[in-house]
Amino acid sequence: MKKMQRTSCSAHMKFIDVTALSDASVATDDNQSIGNLESLEVETDQADYGTFELNQFVLDGNKNVMPDFPGDIVFWSVEQSGEDCLFQKNPRLTITFSAQHSSAGITLYFADEYPAELTITWYTLSGSKLDQKTFYPDNLVYACVHQVANYGKVVIEFVRTRLPKRYIKLRYILYGRYIEWTGDVIKTAKIHEEINEISTTLSINTASISILDAKNDFDISNENGSWRSVQKTQEVTFTENKDGVDISVGTFFIDTSDFKNNTASFKLNDRIGLMDNYTFYNGKMYTNVLAGKLLEEIFACAAVTKFIIDEEVYNTKLNGYLAVQSCRAALQMICFACAAVADDSRSDVIRVFKPDRYVSSTIDTERKFNNKSNVKLDEYVSGVSIECGKYDLETEESDIFKDNLPKGKSKITFSEPCDPESLKLSNGAFIEKHTNYVVVQMETAGACVITGKRYKKTTFSYTKNVDHIEAGESENIKKIGTITLYNMEYLDTVAEKLLSYYALRKILSMKYILNTESVSNWVNVVDKNSNIATTLIEQQDIDLTGGFIATATCRGYSVVVTENYFAGTELYTGGDVII
Repeated sequence: MKKMQRTSCSAHMKFIDVTALSDASVATDDNQSIGNLESLEVETDQADYGTFELNQFVLDGNKNVMPDFPGDIVFWSVEQSGEDCLFQKNPRLTITFSAQHSSAGITLYFADEYPAELTITWYTLSGSKLDQKTFYPDNLVYACVHQVANYGKVVIEFVRTRLPKRYIKLRYILYGRYIEWTGDVIKTAKIHEEINEISTTLSINTASISILDAKNDFDISNENGSWRSVQKTQEVTFTENKDGVDISVGTFFIDTSDFKNNTASFKLNDRIGLMDNYTFYNGKMYTNVLAGKLLEEIFACAAVTKFIIDEEVYNTKLNGYLAVQSCRAALQMICFACAAVADDSRSDVIRVFKPDRYVSSTIDTERKFNNKSNVKLDEYVSGVSIECGKYDLETEESDIFKDNLPKGKSKITFSEPCDPESLKLSNGAFIEKHTNYVVVQMETAGACVITGKRYKKTTFSYTKNVDHIEAGESENIKKIGTITLYNMEYLDTVAEKLLSYYALRKILSMKYILNTESVSNWVNVVDKNSNIATTLIEQQDIDLTGGFIATATCRGYSVVVTENYFAGTELYTGGDVII
């Protein structure tokens, strides 16, 4: 009999204009000298300082004495409010943008105490007034909820404080607001998790959610609806509550949205999936470059700031070349070369690490659904062959580009890598020269010929076979390639890892009640006869609104082991199925 459990799902959307913060330029004449408006770019936690404001510095030990040069103050108004809580001159912040932005409001983060009244005015890029609204905060973090589209300037004016003789103290501005969906508002919510332990591909996690839109806030016929502010890459964090305990199940970013019949539906990708939207142009020829340095460069290109690189991976030296490709593809190439994986399951942080095979949990019969398990045998692999690309600089120069270019700047991407130091131009001037591309400035439109030395590509294959082909099986070489980045001394380790993985031939599908199991976890699966099979969770579909139930596909061994056993390559991989 299955154990009864209480589950519920919640989703927290960062409903913001995702580009407004980096585009915002904030100015004021009303900030004290200790304030630093540049700190508005990130959320700053300010210490609770004692001041000479009326009745503010209670001597109970809870206030901090302000240093001469505090580094955590963003905006403190020069003027205090009067006895009537009003200002002689209202403190103002003027925020200008270089592009149009839309948001479902503006969230203000105050320090110490929040004001009683403020006014926000929105303008177009040209300065025409779009809208104005007065707000009455009731919390240190207050969402000024008001849908405005295509604004280019915002003026925030503070009108009145809650108490007399007080400053306005602001520490952060969010161009949008947070939305939380819970309970019956969420009609469906599902997550797909997936990992490839050998990094021949770089899997992504996806999510979908449908919410009840009773107020038509996401109905496109509602001109003032929040749907106008829905943007790709807006962040949504999912949480499952199981028996009173919150379990984080991942952070995702909006890919597509659909609004109809009082239902708003969103499909989302994880942070690794977002890396498909960025192209890595700056690949070049590498000699003994640290994998960690390359990873940092790729993450920067993809605007990824939350990542962890394990030390062993970071210090792996690589040689070869990276062509123009998506940042996700470049990440996959490095992971394969290092025998590492990249994963952000249950998190908003991409972790690059070398996977182990330690069992982390047990799925017993109380959590498995009867007649929902299935086992099949994957193909037998007797060897692996990794095709590697090798690049040698040609001795002769040749025409690399020959065409007409318009006046101004042109970016030219090469079909083959070139030595940037050898590049010459018949017309115009180089602004940038790289292995994969150049940027050319033309004073007038005309013909342009670029000559230089190319890198010639050749390939070789590194092959590794099992010592003995199993009885009843025939030779089957799994071909991998072509990789252009590798460590020659480490190729054997990569090939050995591939063979070890393909030796895990027992593929288990099962439906079970989830606790904290995630892809990349090794688990012990117990059958009704108390036999234990050890397996790697490679992918699973999780129903967040249907009881926190997962349908998983696993790859592993059908052998009897004990809790916390290390599932190393020394374990026998044959035997009878005991799931």
